[in-house]
Amino acid sequence: MSKDYKIWLETNNIYNQCKTNVLLSSFVVWASVFVAMLFPLFGFGLAFFLMCFLCIGFKKIVLDCIKGNQFKVENVFDYYKFCLSAFCLRVCSMVLIFLWSLLLIVPGIITGLNYCLAPYIFCEQPNLGTIECLNKSKSLVYGHRAELLIVFLIEALFVALVATLASCFVIIFNFIVVMPQWFNILVPIVVTLFCFFVIILPYFEMYIGNVYINLTKTVQTKKTTKSSSTKQ
Repeated sequence: MSKDYKIWLETNNIYNQCKTNVLLSSFVVWASVFVAMLFPLFGFGLAFFLMCFLCIGFKKIVLDCIKGNQFKVENVFDYYKFCLSAFCLRVCSMVLIFLWSLLLIVPGIITGLNYCLAPYIFCEQPNLGTIECLNKSKSLVYGHRAELLIVFLIEALFVALVATLASCFVIIFNFIVVMPQWFNILVPIVVTLFCFFVIILPYFEMYIGNVYINLTKTVQTKKTTKSSSTKQ
């Protein structure tokens, strides 16, 4: 049995055990972000700022769930003390991905994969600097980018499937009752975004979190083995 398949099985088992709290936590995060967007003038800026540390809090819940630690839904707000550091990490990673994407799309994708574990590293070690988190993520991901890319492509396929089903529903519904154009556009968008942020994203966050834990264990095992062989 391949290691990737074992991680899928582990993720499925863990997800089924704590699905309710994980989904509820994800809903709290994105509902908070949506409410922040409703503020006049600076709503989008506030929403982005909130998202930076709330997503870190959600990733900590995911890791606690995988490790079997106790957690509560309100723990998504725990990282407000590190909100500036979380904001800096998100902005720096986005800027670097954007700059590499200017060369060609492939370097941008590679950069995004390199830094995809940085938030998990930060949630366990919030006192680490931004550059340290990014570099540590890059070293963990090295040699595993292809596997992670496949995971993100599968996630994108699920989103595309939901969008297609929602659009088909609207088309069929219009055969019964003709609806205005805004309804036909808005419904698939709302359904797709809701399913992505509240259902699809939590599962794949858990899978990536499981990958992070496994890679961290592999690195620690190699260091221990190397240390033991050096002493001998």
